[in-house]
Amino acid sequence: MMQRMLIIFALLACNVAWASGRVSTADDAAVRAAGITQKYSLSKDNTECLYFDTADKGSYWLIRVRENHTDACGGDPEVSPVLFFMKMRKRDGYTTTTAYDGERYRPLRQVSP
Repeated sequence: MMQRMLIIFALLACNVAWASGRVSTADDAAVRAAGITQKYSLSKDNTECLYFDTADKGSYWLIRVRENHTDACGGDPEVSPVLFFMKMRKRDGYTTTTAYDGERYRPLRQVSP
């Protein structure tokens, strides 16, 4: 788990762009979820203050986005609350999220300027 998080942080630090297309691995899903969270302003937290836990659900990835409480991010290190979930289709990366209302999976919304 820690190794996966280090890989994700390294990729984010390199400003890896996420492209639409197949999402083959849990690491690919986590990196793409981090980019989507930032692009669509799904959280006010910095990306490095979030965990992106992935679960293989057959045709899609289920991503649980949680707070990462560290000295730099603040919060109780014994607690890591869930903020929202994403479902990411493996074949093309189509993503829905519960970030907007906390209950229903909805398509991503463009952020207004």
